[in-house]
Amino acid sequence: MTATEESTGAAHAQPATQPASLIGAALPELALLTVMLLWASTFILTKDLFTQMTPLAFAFLRFLLIILLAFGVLAWRGRNDPARYWRIARADAIWFLLAGSCGYFFYQLGFVLGLDRTSPFASSLLISMMPLFTLILLRLMGERPSSFAWFGVVVAIGGVILFLTGQRGGGTWLGDLLSLGSALSFALYGILNRRIVGRYPAETVSAYSVLAGGGLLLLVSAPSAFRQDWGAVDLGAWLILLYMAVLPVYVAYILWNWAAHRRGVEIATSVELIVPVFSGILSVLFYGEEFGVAKLAGGALVLFGLVLMRLKGWPRLRSGRRNPEVAA
Repeated sequence: MTATEESTGAAHAQPATQPASLIGAALPELALLTVMLLWASTFILTKDLFTQMTPLAFAFLRFLLIILLAFGVLAWRGRNDPARYWRIARADAIWFLLAGSCGYFFYQLGFVLGLDRTSPFASSLLISMMPLFTLILLRLMGERPSSFAWFGVVVAIGGVILFLTGQRGGGTWLGDLLSLGSALSFALYGILNRRIVGRYPAETVSAYSVLAGGGLLLLVSAPSAFRQDWGAVDLGAWLILLYMAVLPVYVAYILWNWAAHRRGVEIATSVELIVPVFSGILSVLFYGEEFGVAKLAGGALVLFGLVLMRLKGWPRLRSGRRNPEVAA
């Protein structure tokens, strides 16, 4: 084959690799989109479960299953290389404890207790404020989020408020404050987790983090679990509880941590703003909720705000440079 033929062949072969590379570049965004869909479902399903079990009894059984699942997966993944999967540096133990406490104990406690005392839409609205807390915390730590990030968060939060106009009702100030506290807790989780994500396999981070935070949650919620009449819970509720234990927490947290490591914690938390929009769509499908002009306009603002926050990352994506991947 001549040099000309080789160069021609290479030119023809090159475009065939482009779609795969584009898909690979978009994987963190696809992971975040999946996480948002899973999280959006929790507001509708969890509120429905509270008709058959108390919030803390639900939290107890859910996290008992999650801890068992996390360490079952860790044992399976680490069966051939236990040193890599089971060992963590002594200096990192405090970061696992802090991250787990914020991401699993305080966040989940505020989520279930807040949702029990307010509406699903109000809860999703207030928890979606976590990007603002993330930017404030990063600024206090000396980092300088871009002006696009600040402007994008403000626009998106305005869109969330507009989207949920007229949906407030049936809530209390305590429920709203607990939901807002969940947003702050998860913002702290994302920042603290940067110390360990990327240094350990995803299964290791998930198992030890959920043990730290979920273990505290089990202690607090155990009395409610013992008082719960589990015989009154129907099969549908048990299936929902199984779904809630596996997908929105264990699987979603692994995907979120991976995407946050690839794109940055401020970008990963910004996508949380779309959860109320997804929650609204799910409420239409399952509860017949109606859409008006305010909801449509608010949804458009949320998407526009997310685009503004993503502007910071576009040059990096075009340059072809990649962040180190989380070991898996």
